[in-house]
Amino acid sequence: MFHYGKCVVRTLFLLLVCCSLSGCLSFGLILATDKDGNRHQSTWKSDTVTALSLGKDSNGKTGWMFVGEHFDYLLTQGGDNVVALLKDATIRRDKMRVKDGVKFLIDTDKKEFTGEVNVTYAWVDEKDKLAAVGYGFICADGAANCTLSVMDLKGTIHQKNKDQSVTQQLSFYHPFTVEFYQYQRSMSGAKFGRVLLPVTLALDIVTMPLQLLIFSR
Repeated sequence: MFHYGKCVVRTLFLLLVCCSLSGCLSFGLILATDKDGNRHQSTWKSDTVTALSLGKDSNGKTGWMFVGEHFDYLLTQGGDNVVALLKDATIRRDKMRVKDGVKFLIDTDKKEFTGEVNVTYAWVDEKDKLAAVGYGFICADGAANCTLSVMDLKGTIHQKNKDQSVTQQLSFYHPFTVEFYQYQRSMSGAKFGRVLLPVTLALDIVTMPLQLLIFSR
């Protein structure tokens, strides 16, 4: 019986090593979060978004992207209104702020992200206030700030374009921090999973950059 138990342990260990070498360990850990049961949020990474710019993925697909300090985030949905807002000369960009607490959920399969941002605008006169309302801002009577919820943002994460010129960016006067999170099941091994997941993701990024950073399948 003891010998049988040792064999089982060895087999499981070999399977674990094989999975980690093939890149499926990360997927296995993340996949467990999709099942029913008690689940909790687990932060993957955080980044500071400093600007908006045009971007292009490895398939040649172009679109607007958030420019972060560590990664770039190509928007596939929900960015048009933000772009129009930032390009409008009537809107004073220095009066816009993204509220704290921005969180984007990472997709468990393709590493896409979804989320929303809440924006405040400190209007100066009736002209820019009216323009803000045209973009969906809600301006309560007597309130100094208007608010806008940019819903259903979707996109993919990419390596930074180091050759990108600052002159091609719409810089934010007030950069904002975004936290990327995943759901994990609450189980006896959850603590182990939380520690192991960032390590395996880093390993997969190094060995298979097209798998986790290009995201253009």
